[in-house]
Formats: sequence, structure tokens, C-alpha cells
Amino acid sequence: MRSLDRRLRGLALVRDDVNPLYRQVYEYIRTAISSGQLRPGDRLPSTRSLAEQFGTARGTMDAAYAILAGEGYVVGRGPAGTVVSADLDRYVVADAVSRQRFSTSARRFAVQVPRPFQMALPALDAFPRKVWSRLVARHARALLPANMAYPDPAGYAPLREAIAGYLATSCGVRCSADHILITNGYQDALNVVAGVLLRMGDQVWIEDPSYPPAAEALKAAGARLVPIRVDTEGLRVSDGLARARRARLAVVTPSHQSPLGVALSLPRRLALLSWAGAAGAWIIEDDYDSEFRYVGRPLPALKSLDRDQRVIYAGTFSKVLYPGLRLGYLVVPEQLIAAFTRFNRLRHLGHATLKQRVVADFIGAGALAYFHP
Repeated sequence: MRSLDRRLRGLALVRDDVNPLYRQVYEYIRTAISSGQLRPGDRLPSTRSLAEQFGTARGTMDAAYAILAGEGYVVGRGPAGTVVSADLDRYVVADAVSRQRFSTSARRFAVQVPRPFQMALPALDAFPRKVWSRLVARHARALLPANMAYPDPAGYAPLREAIAGYLATSCGVRCSADHILITNGYQDALNVVAGVLLRMGDQVWIEDPSYPPAAEALKAAGARLVPIRVDTEGLRVSDGLARARRARLAVVTPSHQSPLGVALSLPRRLALLSWAGAAGAWIIEDDYDSEFRYVGRPLPALKSLDRDQRVIYAGTFSKVLYPGLRLGYLVVPEQLIAAFTRFNRLRHLGHATLKQRVVADFIGAGALAYFHP
């Protein structure tokens, strides 16, 4: 293995509020690995030497390397240093010539490197498999020709009604089934929102740090991301107002910030809602992990305070049931229902009915409330 300081000569750090230094280092090295400039097994410079070279705190470089290691790009070898993961040979296909044949959005997703560990998995061993299996078998036996036709693009109506009832009791969101749109999970929900509301170059507030796949999905949709710092009270709304007051969208995790775990304080919730109402902007509330608390009931959702109808609430069954289900939902304001439904119809002809019927009965029978009291 050889030292690669010379391969990082193209790294130029820009000291401003737009992109933190550690993110610039992380993104540069990740791109170098994905493009093949850095190969599996190659050794990276030490964080100490990089910090000295660029005049930064060592912690800045440590943070960049930690993200790269967490995503599986690099591996720490103790005294032997940090090297590009040897496992990447199996996953990375970085052919710049062939990628030019694809569309712009396809090229943004051209390199997908699976992480060695899956994050945020629920306790799958505690899942009530017997109850679930009985419901699946019951619906499979009772399958009728009417259940085998093209499904409603908005989702199975009894499931949407069950979700509306569940949200009212679990997080204070009061809506009708007509406001709910079934998705294939949070990532799919983001794609729907971006497809309906975003135009190329629109500014989007995103938490810093944030959930990386969400940022990638928004960038693929052509958004200009504006990272807004998170502190002990959550998103610093004042920073967003100072940097991008006219942003089109804000993506937040107010109940349990991902990944820091803090909750957005009430004054900042009200400030965020006030900004959206005044600016005509939209807020995506990713209610990440809100169901799980050590003490007390889940916090009321930001959507429950939304008097101006500017919040689009995104929920998923990946944490409360299991991620392999690939089922989530959006709660959209009245004025967006028609546009979201049309967009969903253009994308596909609905979601598999069988699993929606099973989840509807699972909720209706009280199993979800019992499993997550």
C-alpha cells in the first residue's frame, strides 16, 4: 500500500457557512473512491497530517474519516492507518464513459456502495410473527378477483382510514383518509414530494447533520441543499432565515433528530411554521422514530401545530413493523391532494394490495397498539 497524499492535491477547502469543512473532505474522498481514483487497499493520509496540511483541527478530519468508515468506504487498521475498503471491488462500478450514456438523474445514482451494517433496524426478534402470519394466510385464502385488479393509486382505503385513526391517537395528527397517500417508504415519499413540488435549482433546508440518503434523493431531484446546523434545541431556524429565507422546502426530523436524537423545541417549531406560512414554503416532517421513547408518550407531531397547512407529514412502518415491508405514507394538505394523487398515478398504478390489507387489519385488530403501546 502506498501513501496517497498526492492524490488529494485536488482537495481545496472553502471556509464558508454553506458546506462544513468535514463534509468537503468526506465528499472529495468519497468521490475519489467512487470514480476509481482511489482503489481498494490504498492507504489514506493520517488525519493528523491532513489537519496540518490544511490548517484545520484534527477533529475535522476525524469526523470526515468517521463518516467514510461508517458508510463502508474506508477501514481503520490501527497503527497501519486507514485504507480504502477492499470490499468495494464487489460493488463499485465506476466507468465514466458508460455513465455518460445515462440521464442526469441516473448518473447521480450511478455508484451505490452498500454499507456493511444496516442502521435503524427494529427488534425483529420481538415482532409478533404468529399474529402476522395468521393475517397473511387469512387474506391469501380470501383473495377475490376484485382484490386482484389495479389498486387505488392513493392506497387501499381501509388502510388509509386505519392510519388516520392511528395518527390521531399516537401523535396528535388529525386528518381524513383522503389526506393520506401510501408510499413504498420514506425514500419513496421524498421522491413523490420532490416530483410534485421541486423545480431544478430550488433551495431546500436540510439538517446538518442529516440522514444521508435523504440528501442524495433531494440532490438527484435537482435541489440546491442548504445545510442548517442542529444544536440541543434542534434545527437552528434563525440560520435558515439568514441563509435561505426564500427556500422552497425544509426537511426536518422534529421528534427525534436523525442522527443526533434531539427534539425540536416548541419555540423553534413555531418559528419554522411561521416561516413556511409567510414564505409560502413547505415542510417535510420525517417523524423518524417518534414512536420510541424511554419515558412518556410520543411527542405531538409538528403537523399537529400546522394551522396554515404547510406541513407534509411522512411516516413509515419500517421501524414499527419491519423494513422489508416497504410501506409508508404521506399526510398532505388539502390543496395538494389532487396533485400528489395524479403524480402517483403517473409513476405507477398503485402498491401491492395484499400487504396493505394485512397492515390495515393488523392496525384494526389493535396489534400495532399492543406491539407499540
